Amino acid sequence: MKDLFENLPKLTLQDKVDYLIDTCFFIWIFEHHKEKDFMKFLQTNKCAVTSFNVEELIHVEHRLHDNIKVATRKFFHKVENLFVLEVPVHPGNPGQEHAFVKLILPAIDETEHDPSDAVMVAAAVKVGANVLTRDKHDIFNTRLENFLQDYDIKVLNTFS
Repeated sequence: MKDLFENLPKLTLQDKVDYLIDTCFFIWIFEHHKEKDFMKFLQTNKCAVTSFNVEELIHVEHRLHDNIKVATRKFFHKVENLFVLEVPVHPGNPGQEHAFVKLILPAIDETEHDPSDAVMVAAAVKVGANVLTRDKHDIFNTRLENFLQDYDIKVLNTFS
C-alpha cells in the first residue's frame, strides 16, 4: 500500500483541500464497496489523506482482508483528484502530535483529547477542509462539531 500512496500527488499545509479522509473512512470505502461512489465524489471534490493517516494505514495494512487490498490497488490505478497532504507529524509520538496541534490551533489541543484526531482536525482547519470519518466515538461528536463551526469545518461520516 505504501507504493500506492507514494505515487499520489503531494500537497502542503499552504494548499486548499475540500475534504480530508480519516484512516477509518478510507478503509470503510473499500469494506463497503463504495469505490465507484468515491470515484464520482472525487470528480468534483479535491480530497486528501494526510501523510499521518497514510502511515496509520500502512501500519494496519496487514490486518486488512485481501479483498480490501485488491480493491484498493484497482482503485489507485484509476484515481484522480486524490492527494497526500504532507504534515510534519508521525503516529505514535504524542509529544510531536501535541506540538503540531498547538502550532496551528492551540484551542483544539485542549478540546480534542485524542492527539491523532487533533492532528486531523488541525490540518483540516489549516487547509480549510471538511473531515470525512467513520470514527463516531472520537472525532465525530457534538462537542467537536460545535467547536469547528467557528472555522466553517464539518465532520461528516459519509460523502454525497
